[in-house]
Amino acid sequence: MFDQPKLVIFDCDGVLVDSEPISNEIGAEWITALGWPMDAAEARARFLGLSDTAMFALVEQKIGRSITAEEIAHNHERITARFEAELRAIPGVVAVVEDLAARSIPLAVASSGERAKILTNLAKVGLVNYFGDQISSATEVAKAKPAPDVYLLAARKAGFVPSECLAIEDSPNGVLAAVRAGMQVIGFARETQASDLTTAGAHQVFATMAELHAHLEQAL
Repeated sequence: MFDQPKLVIFDCDGVLVDSEPISNEIGAEWITALGWPMDAAEARARFLGLSDTAMFALVEQKIGRSITAEEIAHNHERITARFEAELRAIPGVVAVVEDLAARSIPLAVASSGERAKILTNLAKVGLVNYFGDQISSATEVAKAKPAPDVYLLAARKAGFVPSECLAIEDSPNGVLAAVRAGMQVIGFARETQASDLTTAGAHQVFATMAELHAHLEQAL
């Protein structure tokens, strides 16, 4: 199915870096303090795959006021501190990235996060050098996931058409974005229901990076 040359595009949070549990825990505490009580599980269910801008808009609608710059900065500081202390790569993903790079398969990142955060987090887990300047953020495009914009940007930066690209995503919004861009999509169901990724349009779904890695070794 995937004949070379192909561009493999990774989502970042939840696919390359194990940031979701930290973000959801801190985010839930922050949103609760703003006046919308929730726990980490609800935060994940409501905001997985959304950009910060989209999340803030939902929170503001719920609490009935604008979130201040100081409140946003406080949340960012708490998350950054936890990332610095605890952030790790998703188990098995370093082997996937190393293997693809060793076989000269082009790699890219398409994330809903801010570019500075993507770079910092990938550097923290030792993956940033594999992607070079092929990192695309939702802050660079008009519409974040589930719109296809960030995936179309990633393909364009690398010089590929969408039909030549394979996206790896862990959220329904991310899968929708890549499908709408016209790409093949693998769903990564480590913390997401496989059925949710399939419903969103994922062409294959794997629960572990080891399974995904084995599939790529045969398919690419």
